Amino acid sequence: MSDPKYLIYQDLIGNVVYAKPKSKSFDKSFLDIGVVIDETRNMLITKRDNKIKKYIKKDYIFRFKIPNYTNNNEDYYLEVHGNEIVGLPINRLRSLKKKRWLNK
Repeated sequence: MSDPKYLIYQDLIGNVVYAKPKSKSFDKSFLDIGVVIDETRNMLITKRDNKIKKYIKKDYIFRFKIPNYTNNNEDYYLEVHGNEIVGLPINRLRSLKKKRWLNK
């Protein structure tokens, strides 16, 4: 397993995800929207109970479930604002490399 803080720089397909609209940021409950089956530049496409739904990244706050392989009882959750994951996965990875290069 890689470091959870680098999840936003990877491909998000296959991750279990929860979401809540940014307009309701005062509400603390996240809705289970399913598993990410596809990702475009501006949308996450999820599948839950054989229903496919599309979510615009910039309009939501996402919480990704990361399995904990050392302790099977508890999983990790990474909360990400949709603005941070807008763009293709390859471009997000390039931006990480640029940040590392600029910091040296």
